[in-house]
Amino acid sequence: MNTLADQYYIKALNQYPYELEEVMEHLSYALSYNQEHIGANYLMGKLYQEQLSQYKEAEEYYITALASDPNDLNVCLVYISLLILLQEYKKAKGLISYAQKLKGIDLSKLKASKAIIHEHNQNYKKALLHAYHEESINEIQEDIKRVKMKRKLKNKFNQKAKKEVL
Repeated sequence: MNTLADQYYIKALNQYPYELEEVMEHLSYALSYNQEHIGANYLMGKLYQEQLSQYKEAEEYYITALASDPNDLNVCLVYISLLILLQEYKKAKGLISYAQKLKGIDLSKLKASKAIIHEHNQNYKKALLHAYHEESINEIQEDIKRVKMKRKLKNKFNQKAKKEVL
């Protein structure tokens, strides 16, 4: 707790996501004392992304946080998820490649992000290669089941379309 920005950030963090009005006020104070405060920018980005669904604003806060500390693991992970949500897969892949080099990053979360990108691009075979998450075997099984079902439906649809053409 060296600075006022840190103190306001901690207050906001303690109240997130229950007292959003207070969180917004504390983060605004923190950023008024230090516009580059990594934690305040990270949490403000999360607030805009998760609570307000204002994705461009969230992205701006994540970019500011990463500009202050490009090695912040939390910011990298949430920004990757936002890029995937915005269907900016090329940017997401670039950030994933960068994040893989960071010490302490959860590689299973990066693999899961890769799987989601492949799944969105209907590349189910590659999605299956990346669809594992060490935290939960059930999640892995559900991911694999979902991807296999989509691949099966796609193949079935393609076969039906070929028959109709003939």
